[in-house]
Amino acid sequence: MAKATKRISRKDMAKMSFRDFLVSARGPYGRLFGYMRPYMGRFWAGIFFGVCFAGANAALVFVFKHVGDLVLTGAPGQQSQSLAHLPEAIRKWAAPGPDGRSPLHVVLTVCLLVPAVMAVRGVFSYLNAYCVLWVSQRVLDDIRQQVYRHTLGQAMEFFNRQKAGDLVQTVFNQTRIAQQALTSIAADIVKQPVSIVSAVAMMLWFDWRFTLAALLLFPLCLLPVLMVSKKVRKSAAREEDEAGQMMVLMHEAFGGIRVVKTHAREDYEAGRFNAANQAMLRFVMKWRKAMEITGPAVETVASLGISAALVYAWWVRLPNGTLLALVGALVLIYPAFKAMSRIQLMMQKCLASTTKIFELLDRPAAIQDAPDAIAIGKVRGEIRFDDVTFTYAGKTEPAVKGIELHIPAGTTCAFVGESGSGKSTLFALLQRLYEGDAGRVTMDGTDIRKITQASLREHVATVSQDVFLFHDTIGQNIRYGRLDATQAEIEHAAKMAYAHDFIMNQPQGYDTVIGDKGCNLSGGQQQRISIARALLKDAPVLLLDEAMSALDTESERRIQEALEALSKGRTVLAIAHRLSTILKADQIVVMDKGIIKAVGKHADLYERSPEYRRLYDLQFNAHQVAA
Repeated sequence: MAKATKRISRKDMAKMSFRDFLVSARGPYGRLFGYMRPYMGRFWAGIFFGVCFAGANAALVFVFKHVGDLVLTGAPGQQSQSLAHLPEAIRKWAAPGPDGRSPLHVVLTVCLLVPAVMAVRGVFSYLNAYCVLWVSQRVLDDIRQQVYRHTLGQAMEFFNRQKAGDLVQTVFNQTRIAQQALTSIAADIVKQPVSIVSAVAMMLWFDWRFTLAALLLFPLCLLPVLMVSKKVRKSAAREEDEAGQMMVLMHEAFGGIRVVKTHAREDYEAGRFNAANQAMLRFVMKWRKAMEITGPAVETVASLGISAALVYAWWVRLPNGTLLALVGALVLIYPAFKAMSRIQLMMQKCLASTTKIFELLDRPAAIQDAPDAIAIGKVRGEIRFDDVTFTYAGKTEPAVKGIELHIPAGTTCAFVGESGSGKSTLFALLQRLYEGDAGRVTMDGTDIRKITQASLREHVATVSQDVFLFHDTIGQNIRYGRLDATQAEIEHAAKMAYAHDFIMNQPQGYDTVIGDKGCNLSGGQQQRISIARALLKDAPVLLLDEAMSALDTESERRIQEALEALSKGRTVLAIAHRLSTILKADQIVVMDKGIIKAVGKHADLYERSPEYRRLYDLQFNAHQVAA
């Protein structure tokens, strides 16, 4: 099991020394590279092509040497000396003419080696980049899927504390940033060092003194990198903070667009977004400036060594071909060295995102299946709450306390009480969206903690007053209740929910896209779609949380008739502020401040429960009740 990764805050990043960074980065980046294991074949192919690219660089330096010897005519006999180490056949073929220069066909042939080697070098560079990018994209897909699935698996208490926009930022953007670091490291970690080593080897072969003079000051090129690294870490971490804040602002503004518009707050929201955007851009510019300054700084320091090497070349009268090859090798070393200097800067920029991803992955869900949890099959629907107490995180008073309740299978149990009395909390505990502090909830005599969450929830259908519909077709929103449902079954559920007629009046019927959260439908239409979804699920336990709050009187009557027919043979738990909808319930539970005050049928409760009588009299005339 991987060691848990501790998230590194912006303050930590700012205070970190380079040594501290290396220690902190070892764990998260080691885990990041671990995601490449399934794709090691393609990765090693990329490494191989990177090595071939480095070999092509060395070959290019070799070609420069001989092109220089042939083209840049120096002292008499210089060309003959440069060919002395070649086989006799080649020496005769390239032998200079009376004017001391090689024939045209020889010069053309050798000069064409430059584009030929460049083409081969380009092919290897492309293949290296392609393989590494292919692997990194697969890794990105794997990480995103794992982070998304793990996030969905968190308990409700996690989502109650998290900002949805921040989660979107982590799943989408920060995984991409981690992948960028992986791409940068994987592409250059072998390719660039081998390129440098091969070029330096060729230079040493041609003239080791020139090479030492040129590379004498190269270690000083690390100083600019070390000088800007702290600024990169600090600015990059601040950029990620601001990017996350932007995502939160956008998500909240789009999700609450009705509130934004009814309060005429478009300019206000645009101003908040602009402030966050400007802050993010400032930090982007800071770390980009720090990144970009390393290139000129490295070149400036390195050019001092080149100057010394050129003075040496003039002093010893280096042959023109050798000088061309040595200078060409230096030109090839520069991009590789700059790429190497950027690796650790990119790693520093992406460290905060990488640690945040693994911190989320290392966070266990508050509610997990027990090791011996079973997947239940057929369910009768008998439900019992045994001395159940639960307190929401951050609260001091329990939401429900000492709940004792038995709901026989196939009966209807209605819950009444003022808002905040704990009715919806009991529904959440029954579905294990939260874990009780004490007591237990059973279904058919089995503690629900010994049942897998998936199978438990498959046997419970819910219709809530807070209807949520997806930006999809009407048919797909209903099918969400049972993914393998046929079109005929979808239409049957819609008819039972009295939704079929208005659906057929839509432009494309069941294929009509209803907009974000069903915004193209009325509140009553949205709720009937939600009811049809629950009917399609055909679960033995049905939870109705203000299921008809958005229906008109006629629709309410029809849905009530449909639910009465559906309730036969099923266990129904209903919350309703309209007491007219639950008068026929087998038992009515009166709740107040998290405890059960009374349980019974309507007539009995009206006589002996002051809480129930008060709730009822708020809606009906007392004289009509007595009659």
